[in-house]
Amino acid sequence: MSLTNITIIGGGACGISAFIELFLQLRIAKSHQKVSITIIEENPEIGKGLAFGTKQPGHILNTQADLMGIHFTEPQHFSDWLIEHDARIGHEVVDNQGENKAFTTRRLYGDYLKEQFEHYFELAKKEGMAVEVIRASAIKVTKLKSGFNVHLSGNRKHSCDFMLLAPGTPVANNYPHLDKKKNYFGSPWPSTPILDNIPKNADVAILGSSLSAVDALMTLADNGYKGKITCYSPDGLMPRVQPEEQQMIKCQFLTRKKLHEIQRNELRNPTIKEIFRLFMQEAEAFAGKKIDWKATTRIGKPADQLLKEDIEIAKNGGDALTNIPYSLRYESSEMWKWLDESEKLKFKKWLGAHWAVSRHCMPLVNAERVNQLFETQQLRIVPGLKEVVFDETRKGFVLTCEEGQESVEKYVINATGPASAVKMMKSELMQNLAKANLIEPEDAGGIKINTETMQVITGKKAYPNFYAVGHITNGLLLDVNAVWFNVKMIGNLSRHLISQIIGNPS
Repeated sequence: MSLTNITIIGGGACGISAFIELFLQLRIAKSHQKVSITIIEENPEIGKGLAFGTKQPGHILNTQADLMGIHFTEPQHFSDWLIEHDARIGHEVVDNQGENKAFTTRRLYGDYLKEQFEHYFELAKKEGMAVEVIRASAIKVTKLKSGFNVHLSGNRKHSCDFMLLAPGTPVANNYPHLDKKKNYFGSPWPSTPILDNIPKNADVAILGSSLSAVDALMTLADNGYKGKITCYSPDGLMPRVQPEEQQMIKCQFLTRKKLHEIQRNELRNPTIKEIFRLFMQEAEAFAGKKIDWKATTRIGKPADQLLKEDIEIAKNGGDALTNIPYSLRYESSEMWKWLDESEKLKFKKWLGAHWAVSRHCMPLVNAERVNQLFETQQLRIVPGLKEVVFDETRKGFVLTCEEGQESVEKYVINATGPASAVKMMKSELMQNLAKANLIEPEDAGGIKINTETMQVITGKKAYPNFYAVGHITNGLLLDVNAVWFNVKMIGNLSRHLISQIIGNPS
């Protein structure tokens, strides 16, 4: 009897979580010996991709440990693991060591992922399930009559009945003309090419000023770089700072109840303007006073001054503009689903940058290190970036900002963050899937999926045997940067996929 094969493309956090949940549910249903699971991973170690394979001590998670568990409905599992392994991990836990709210190094989280995978991989084999890891890159996919052929590096092929795309966070391909240029580094990860090729006394340009740029800054700071560092970005906004003791707000105005009232009273979905008005009400109720909303704009204000203010705000428990987005972490994706696509695009255009810096903040420990770089005048932020080109005659990269200001830099690190749109993803697999019409780009970002089952959709029809999870679903699911959210979606996905194979597992 041939086994039904489930293939997971990607062995990062999402791929590992999906593997574990699929094995557990199949084993509980006593169907694990009828199904095989294959994981395709291009990196030497499972769980040790670009972000979590880093060895830099300054590369710390931007989310507290009790939201990083890899198991369905157990977000605190990682924080429990930290407490259990306290003697082993030591200095790699920062901010509230040994407590559930700890922040840790990404390297340590990679160890956790690898350990969880290896345990359940061996358990699956012990229980008689056929499981394998193929060390290769998935290049393209061909649809078969009842399944798929995955074309791998090394001219290999692998056929499967069910396929799950979990390729991790896609690197952006926003400066393809610079890719082969000497002294251009297309990502902050891995850090080895940066450390091997940029002299410690050299001036360095970083494209971007978000969390990825903070990682690049920490790489340079961890390794004793002494040159001037300049972050160039379109808006010049840095992430805000996570409070030490964040006050979680029970929202009264910006709630699903209020949004549903709009649906049933107006027979339409809410608009971004209506949601923002509710946010303003919520913020003013939390602050206990009227807020001068024009004064809250961060565009055009000095980044170093804002960071100093944000550090003090974080030490005092945060403010409405950080605490409300964090308090809505379990509601925001459901609210996002209720927006028409045109409203999602308006949100990204009008409020996207402000939401990002307030919802995805940097931990206090890194904020204080960045502040030190500002105080020693080693770091500056330049807003208004328009274009980056390499000029042979000037022997460097020419960065053009608003009003035609130009800077020439010898070393450039692209830290603009992950790609949202499929066409900007530096992934041969994603580009080939799009060319073959096996995926359909979503205007708001990522690909089209059924947000309840995580099945891939093309031509308004869901594939019965093709699923996707993680950042590639960013347009339809807002919180795809959050492990707890992806794990929740993987729980839904796993139950639906297993029901396709064995019927209702309950």
